Amino acid sequence: MILKLLRHNMGTEGSMAKQLLNAVWNEDVKKARALIQKGADPNWIFNGYPLLIHAVFTRNQEMVMMLIEEGASQVSEALGFALDRGVGEMVFPLAFLGIVPKIEEPKGDFGPYPARFAPLEMNPLFVEGS
Repeated sequence: MILKLLRHNMGTEGSMAKQLLNAVWNEDVKKARALIQKGADPNWIFNGYPLLIHAVFTRNQEMVMMLIEEGASQVSEALGFALDRGVGEMVFPLAFLGIVPKIEEPKGDFGPYPARFAPLEMNPLFVEGS
């Protein structure tokens, strides 16, 4: 019974997080806000990058500001990413908030830029070969 409940909760959280990631990449601010208000984590990290960095990479200022309003906490890293990767249109809005940049080098496994791929049908508890 506990395992069944755990699987359900992980599946729900994982599904919401992936839907939020896709909303960020689709630049659907309304859907992203609704998912966060339903419980999706605005600080979720996918492929080594927080959702806020994914939003900075898409250059969608409205999405970035919404994620910050809804509790995304990696704002220093987001400004550092924008400065380091030449995403100039995101520098002023983040700096205007009084954010001090923090340059973080991604782990080598993830690459220099965020990636979008997040299949919604993945089972987070299934590991091939187990």
